[in-house]
Amino acid sequence: MSQSDTNILADEAYFSHTRPDAISLGANSANGIFGVVHDLGNLIQVATSALNMISRSPNIEIAPTLRPIFASARISLQRAGTLVQQTMRLASDGNAAAEPVDIRACLMEIEALARATWDHNIAFEIYASETLPIFRCSRVGLQSAIMNLLLNARDAMPDGGVISIIATAIDDERAAAGIELRISDNGLGMTEDVLRRASDPFFTTKASGLGGLGLPMVNRFVQEARGHLRLESEPGRGTVVTLRLPVDG
Repeated sequence: MSQSDTNILADEAYFSHTRPDAISLGANSANGIFGVVHDLGNLIQVATSALNMISRSPNIEIAPTLRPIFASARISLQRAGTLVQQTMRLASDGNAAAEPVDIRACLMEIEALARATWDHNIAFEIYASETLPIFRCSRVGLQSAIMNLLLNARDAMPDGGVISIIATAIDDERAAAGIELRISDNGLGMTEDVLRRASDPFFTTKASGLGGLGLPMVNRFVQEARGHLRLESEPGRGTVVTLRLPVDG
């Protein structure tokens, strides 16, 4: 084992045991959240180093089908790193950089990533109008929000299913100009009680107890965009999440 490999394993062992109380601190302290995000950044660096090490293995050369999986994993880690940097910046000055975003292109990128890395029993149906207006926001924030919704949809379909993504321009004289983004699945759905609590931080129905931040993060992104979030769901009939995002005239 090389020295770099040893360093990776040492770093992983260290960070897996550090800051055990950071989550509880984060619930009541900005410093706790800052510390958690900082450690996440370090863990991302460890994972990236490990991925680079594995991708250089001679075994990868005889398994070319793994190359797109490694590429997708590397892109995911890069985006995760960007999210960490953005969160650290927000914690420091509260400002997130907004830029013109092509939602149609953004959806295509996310779909390609999910198709390359998810099980084939998850199908996608995507429609994005060619006349969508340009939306100004944090590109990483938008991609993170959409990916969180897709992950929720995937987890709601343990036996597979269809995720539908529809993006259309809001064409209603009674409403401000904007974009409507609808993400739906034909999964397990939610009861009324779960639906009411779905956007509460740290609320989760997963047996592991992990999760509970996806929808709150989506909700925060929508609020910062001066938009609206609507959830519709029934047990056994799936879930529909609608984001209405205004654009500047």
